[in-house]
Amino acid sequence: MNRHDAWRVRATLMPLLLLAMLGVCGASLAADPGRLFYTPQQRAQLEAARARNVTQLRQATPDTGAPPPVRYDGVVIRSDGQTTRWVDGQPQLDASGVADLKPGQIRADSRVYEPYQVLRPSPAAPVAEEPTP
Repeated sequence: MNRHDAWRVRATLMPLLLLAMLGVCGASLAADPGRLFYTPQQRAQLEAARARNVTQLRQATPDTGAPPPVRYDGVVIRSDGQTTRWVDGQPQLDASGVADLKPGQIRADSRVYEPYQVLRPSPAAPVAEEPTP
């Protein structure tokens, strides 16, 4: 078999290989993977909580005159259309405090700050101990 014959064989097999790969990928994408990363007991708890519309309530903060800072972490829209907004790390169904905020923004002192404008404390650097003589 010379080089040209080998090239012809590859040229005829390549489209077949590509079609087979597309068929396998398409079948795996069409299959419903179910709920990933949870045990059956955890899935049952999630479904029960979803049916009861369970959310964590935020603790009331004392009124100091100025509204407390609000951090809008993000939004999750479920397949059934219900929206949960994450505010200050807590899930909120109504999330009335995030008007005019985009995910990642923080409102404090009547101003809106982008994430890059907020200084975050850095972790304490470990102190190197000197060896004892």
